Amino acid sequence: MTTPPPRSSVAARMAPLDYIRRANGRNVLVKLKDGSEYIGRLKFLDYSMNIILEEAKEVSETSKVLANIGTVFIRGSNLLYVSLDLSKVTFFEQQEAAPAQQGQEGQEAD
Repeated sequence: MTTPPPRSSVAARMAPLDYIRRANGRNVLVKLKDGSEYIGRLKFLDYSMNIILEEAKEVSETSKVLANIGTVFIRGSNLLYVSLDLSKVTFFEQQEAAPAQQGQEGQEAD
């Protein structure tokens, strides 16, 4: 019989919901299954992963604010993921549109 390795960090001993609850009052990024993303201050989380965000904003994949929502309830069954550390979230500009536009401009010159 083997003994499991010791868990050295506090996060390793916490349940995932407890880990997320520690972010209460901090800004988080929430991505939904439909692809929409929201940034807001985590106010509440329950066992079904239902979330309430305050000062919420819907953002695009390039971090452009699409809508200021205020306080929003997000049903847990719609969640894809929750990012707890916004300082490590990187948004990238979509570069696919630029070459397509350049191609259209070249066609207009003909």
